[in-house]
Amino acid sequence: MIDIHFHCLPGIDDGPRNWDEAVALCRAAESDGADTIIATPHVLREDWLNEDQSERDELILELNTRLGGHPAILPGCEYFFSSDAVDLWQLGAKGPLTGLNRSSFLLIEFPATQIPTSAEAVFHELVVSGVTPVIAHPERNFVFAEQPDRLARFVELGAAAQVTAGSILGDFGKRAQTACDEFFNRGLVHFVASDAHSLQRRPPRLGPAVEAATARWGREAARDLFGENFLNQCVESSDS
Repeated sequence: MIDIHFHCLPGIDDGPRNWDEAVALCRAAESDGADTIIATPHVLREDWLNEDQSERDELILELNTRLGGHPAILPGCEYFFSSDAVDLWQLGAKGPLTGLNRSSFLLIEFPATQIPTSAEAVFHELVVSGVTPVIAHPERNFVFAEQPDRLARFVELGAAAQVTAGSILGDFGKRAQTACDEFFNRGLVHFVASDAHSLQRRPPRLGPAVEAATARWGREAARDLFGENFLNQCVESSDS
């Protein structure tokens, strides 16, 4: 399995505090079935700016060394939405944004209680620029959860959606769990990821989520959402 949303770089956001915690978290993910992890530290969110891609790359290199390449850690970020997204993306390696596995798929987080008024226009500009915005955990956004048509609109614009493994399992409450099923039934789920932060507070949960998704959504859908969609879309995008 491939986990495309994972906070595993130590000391730079609300993920692991040190190398021991980072290694233990990745080992737990491997035991849970993940053979590839995208490191997605928060970028441009509150105290977690993390604007220098080269510094993040150094942490990824060190973590891969400490893990011996298993699981494999690939670059990415979780970008907290702002209206200058297109300008930031066009900075390339000199800017703060890293696509998933350096592809054109960019993981974007919205505030939990709202959708910024400029979001649809900015997403349209991103898509026109060749970017596929991937909305992180829309089921945990109050607006999307209550108004699935709003998420459908972003997908119509060219975005993809990533729901959280724990949400499928009910870890984030009934609202988020129900929203996952509603989104899936409407064809609005493209990826499932753990959004893991720590072994204690938010551990990897892909294994149990695969079982739950298989039972509710079918084996083929679970296979696609937990790995195949990434291989077919993001890896192809990064190689092109």
